Amino acid sequence: MSVKTRIDILTRSIDSSLILMTGESGTSKREMMYRFIEDGLNNGDSVLLVLYANSALDTLNILKKRIDNIDEHIEKGRLNFIDVFSFRALPKEKTPNTTIIEKANDLLSISVSINERSQQSSKLRIVFDQFSLLMLYNDPMQVINFIQTVAARIRLRNQCALLVLDKGVMDEKIERSLHSIADMMVETRREDDIEKGPTQLIRVKFAKYEYEPRWVKIV
Repeated sequence: MSVKTRIDILTRSIDSSLILMTGESGTSKREMMYRFIEDGLNNGDSVLLVLYANSALDTLNILKKRIDNIDEHIEKGRLNFIDVFSFRALPKEKTPNTTIIEKANDLLSISVSINERSQQSSKLRIVFDQFSLLMLYNDPMQVINFIQTVAARIRLRNQCALLVLDKGVMDEKIERSLHSIADMMVETRREDDIEKGPTQLIRVKFAKYEYEPRWVKIV
């Protein structure tokens, strides 16, 4: 049985790292994100999801299909959500361990909520899904300042954060600013072959710890 390709095995360590994962739509970024979450929970980390693309309830339902003991993680407070999606129409069912942000451009409330959870967890993975949408709802330079604050906190506390970003959705200057803040950059792409069909690939472009720089197949 093939070992699943994961960010965790492409680098020696993700500790104290702001990780930027970019790629075109349809290049398995979401699959790699879910594996990153699974690895964190399996390793005893807490996970905090900052959600712009899906509601906390929908995300939890997806995770339930992937992780057998998800209810235990919820009950012990290891899995938490900051929902910046459901403000459009508040869900009838409240998702456990969830903070709903009522304005998509309320970076202060998001920052405070992240900091509160960060202080409560010695080992924490923060996942932004989709970071591209956060950029669309807010002034780009304010987002850069916000991410610099997040990066400073996780480095101080030996935690990590994963930013999932669709390639080509933001100004090149802003994207370069993000690259300068990141401690690790992961890229995904797709190759199409008439005979073999599509192949999904991933590589670590750079990282502060030892890493695998070659493109590898996502299996």
